[in-house]
Amino acid sequence: MLFQRIAYGTLAIAVLTGLIVLDVVMATTAGSSGGQFAAFLAHGSFIPLAIAAMAVLGAVELARFFRLKGAAPYARFAYVMIGLTVLSPWLSAAWWPGFGSGESAGVLCLVACTLAGVIGAGVLTVVRSDVAEALRDFAATITMVVYLGFLGAFAVQLRCGGGTGADGAWLLLITLLVVKSSDIGAFFAGTAIGRHKLAPSISPGKTVEGAVGGVLGSALVAIGVIALHRWMATGSTPPGADAASRLGPVIAGYVADATRSFAAEPAVGGGLSPMIRALIFGAMLSLVGQIGDLLESCFKRDVQIKDSGKIMPRFGGILDLIDSPIVAVPVAWFLLTAVWNVA
Repeated sequence: MLFQRIAYGTLAIAVLTGLIVLDVVMATTAGSSGGQFAAFLAHGSFIPLAIAAMAVLGAVELARFFRLKGAAPYARFAYVMIGLTVLSPWLSAAWWPGFGSGESAGVLCLVACTLAGVIGAGVLTVVRSDVAEALRDFAATITMVVYLGFLGAFAVQLRCGGGTGADGAWLLLITLLVVKSSDIGAFFAGTAIGRHKLAPSISPGKTVEGAVGGVLGSALVAIGVIALHRWMATGSTPPGADAASRLGPVIAGYVADATRSFAAEPAVGGGLSPMIRALIFGAMLSLVGQIGDLLESCFKRDVQIKDSGKIMPRFGGILDLIDSPIVAVPVAWFLLTAVWNVA
């Protein structure tokens, strides 16, 4: 079981990193071109589409949860609105709907799409012939739109909101690595020293010690990003070697770009150093991510299933993969943009 978890986890991280590198290459290439299509690519390509696909697939699983409880959400409508809401910051960043570019425009666009989802669900509720269980089905639809559409859109907003180029893509990668490091830290700490149950009625396997290990894991990875950036910047390597020759010039360039924005001195935020900022970032994302994990466990326990789907052995379905990031990424976006202004 442990070997499979490590193997599939490593594969997932490799695929994620590969998608983001492809997105960065596409954005860099398109940035020197003109035209509307190039504007889309300059703000993202593989990342927005992959996030939208995962959100819609997660919605399919969540709709199944509701049906198991007797609800009948307007699922097809929800799938469309979730896809549009998740993609809305990308469309806005390319100046397509008329909102303009920038952080505020992207957020305005995703809020508008979410509002359209709420109103649309209301219209479908009003026009249906049978009012029995109208509240239940309306609430189920809104939950799908907000949980997977509104929250999921902040991953695309983090990628696209800061303008053209690669910074948003790298910040998203760092955010996801920090969140998933919490899962890894919690697993190993819980397995090694876990004694006190964290939430036995929700997830009997989770422990307080594991939760603390998750916080430490995320914090260490976030701090490690700062340390890696400083190492790359100073070139503090053994005599006769430098960062480029040790890692290869291409990889070294990507690593330097990936860590630059996250390690930047804050323009605001009370003068916190990047290290302290990273510690806060890692701890907060771990705590929020663990809440997201427990929330999805509540859903599964309520409908009495072990996994939300069968996408990957030992990992389950899409909701099992995104339960932590779906709530942690909006917090990361808020910290990086509104609080510290590094995105």
